[in-house]
Amino acid sequence: MLRKDTFTEEQNAIRDMLRKFVDKEIMPVRLELESDPKLVESIHQKLVDLGIQRAGYPSEYGGTGPGSPTTLGIVCEELARGDAGISLSCGINAGFVLQAAMVAQNKAILDKFIPPFCGDKINYACLSMTDSTGGADTENPLLQGRGIKTRAILDGDEWVINGSKSWPTHAGIASVYLTVCSTGYEQGEEGVALIFVPGNSPGLSFGQPEKKLGFRTSVNASIFYDNVRVPKEYRLAGPGADAQFYYATMAGTQWHSSVISLGIMRSVFEIILDYTKGRESGGKPVREWSLVAGILADMAIRLEMTRGAVFSYAYMMEHPEIYGPPFTKDMVAKASIVRSYASDSCVWVANKAVELMGSNGLSPEYHLEKYLRDSKITQIWLGGQQICKYRIANGYYDYYVR
Repeated sequence: MLRKDTFTEEQNAIRDMLRKFVDKEIMPVRLELESDPKLVESIHQKLVDLGIQRAGYPSEYGGTGPGSPTTLGIVCEELARGDAGISLSCGINAGFVLQAAMVAQNKAILDKFIPPFCGDKINYACLSMTDSTGGADTENPLLQGRGIKTRAILDGDEWVINGSKSWPTHAGIASVYLTVCSTGYEQGEEGVALIFVPGNSPGLSFGQPEKKLGFRTSVNASIFYDNVRVPKEYRLAGPGADAQFYYATMAGTQWHSSVISLGIMRSVFEIILDYTKGRESGGKPVREWSLVAGILADMAIRLEMTRGAVFSYAYMMEHPEIYGPPFTKDMVAKASIVRSYASDSCVWVANKAVELMGSNGLSPEYHLEKYLRDSKITQIWLGGQQICKYRIANGYYDYYVR
């Protein structure tokens, strides 16, 4: 639940604009989008034309931001109501990947990679995180960086990167890859290295796009680093600091996930409210039976509690002077709480909606099955719900693998 003054007048205007955009440009073609990459690209280009992409970047590079987390949350929620994959891509391209470099004020990275995102064409970024070997060990805070398998070695003025990543979004189409590496497993957090890799780097190659249950409008593929060389100044901030930025990035991506879950839930709730109003049983609308009304009420509870948590955390990110920087264990834990609750609620709401709709819930005609498929992914990415619980526990007491 949100207070009436949660959003500014400008943010309410952005919300209304995006809601109309989704209703006009995405809702009528939801089925076609999942099998037509060119149609997806056209939607992204229209979002660029609206100024959404450049809103995440500083004015000195041609951007109109960086915007606030609350504003980005509004954008991503509205887009996820139409299509979760498009919302995911939009958030990544609008600053999530390069946010750390903006905070660190690494001018070499900013000068090299930001300008294309402030132009008139869609441009993609990629967070290259999960290792092909070890999987969620890359994201596991209990390992303190020792689970990262992709290796970076400094050779003169260049980093040499070797390893492989699985399932990163925008693999093969991005112009920049924020690559999570280790300079030495024995160094723990001091060895965590965040290195920005140009998409055209020699030795960088990609697998075929993954075929997926959901999020079919976003591209995932494996990434292979074979002696990929990049200038040493493309490392974000250095030993120790990179680990902090990594944890901050994880907090931000988890929050982004919760925003997407919120958007999916909203659409599911709208679909099932309309369906149970028009569908009759025993001579009256289905939703007038107490059993169904109780289920709809439980959906509304999860939806409103998720909305309150999402934008409460956005406020916290905007006020580090009160709540601390986003890399602290407390802030990472809170992001994990929001993400865990949002994704579980999203799956629960989608499942219950299908139960209320019966066999029609499995028909693409009603669109619900699409949101059901998309909802599940929010539970299993970013290390899954299990790693998410580690982050939560670690925010309340020292919980490490020793």
